[in-house]
Amino acid sequence: MYWLIILGGFALVFVALKPERQQTINDYLENSKVNAANNASFTQQAINMASLSDRNLKQRILQRWDNLQRQLGKMAALKIALFSVLALTAVGVVNQTMLRLPMFEVLPVALILAWIWGYLFLQRREQQRFEETFPDALNMLTSSLSAGESIGRGITYVGQKLEGEVGKEFKLMSERLNLGEPIDEVFRKSCRRFPYPSFHFFVITLRANMQRGGQLKDVMSRLNRQMFEARAVERKKYAMTSEARISAKIVGATPFFFLFILQFLSPENFEFVMFHPEGRPILYYVIISESIGMLIIWMLMKKVK
Repeated sequence: MYWLIILGGFALVFVALKPERQQTINDYLENSKVNAANNASFTQQAINMASLSDRNLKQRILQRWDNLQRQLGKMAALKIALFSVLALTAVGVVNQTMLRLPMFEVLPVALILAWIWGYLFLQRREQQRFEETFPDALNMLTSSLSAGESIGRGITYVGQKLEGEVGKEFKLMSERLNLGEPIDEVFRKSCRRFPYPSFHFFVITLRANMQRGGQLKDVMSRLNRQMFEARAVERKKYAMTSEARISAKIVGATPFFFLFILQFLSPENFEFVMFHPEGRPILYYVIISESIGMLIIWMLMKKVK
């Protein structure tokens, strides 16, 4: 059972050390969207919010796979295969030198955990890039609307001038609109590409304005200003908590680092701690105490606003 405890300890440390969930305007937008959907019927809303992301399980899986291929770029299947081989090789070496557990038990679990980690890493990286680029897209769109251009021309301008995935998506939106594709279908596809509350709120604003009219320029200006302020607050929060986060990561990695070094400096003690029945309680104590400590630190860091 001790290897299960080891894997559980590593899982808790992984959860504790992952980047904190960003408390931004997205939370407010998500809650507002849910509350509006619950308090108003379809005929009372300017748009059908569920239509932006309402899909069955098969469609969601296929959409996630399409987004994953887009994130990986060319030869996505080959990259996944190479990543799997490298992960299995690394786990095999670690297991052979430190854990010495049955390979048929360790490799499948390690491969699944590696896939999950890789997928979460790609999603987090894409969301960070989106949050860095989307305010610039809003700024460019607001400037275009202030100059008297239509919303269609504004989307085209953003697609032509902005680099990155957000610029490509705006360019696709412009091309779809020029081909005569229904506006609802264009926005629905874009929301599936960027399933983030801020982008949903942006689409909702455009659709509501197109259906009922309004001062779109003023609304976009306020949304643009709020997005920039939210990004500034996030950067300030991360700057103020950077020392504490780095210290927590160093403290969490220190015991495992010394345990790794121990097999070279003192093989007898390493064998005693890892495999001897009387030394295993020491290993269990290190893993459990470290996991509890990191969990407490992670909970404290999540409360930082």
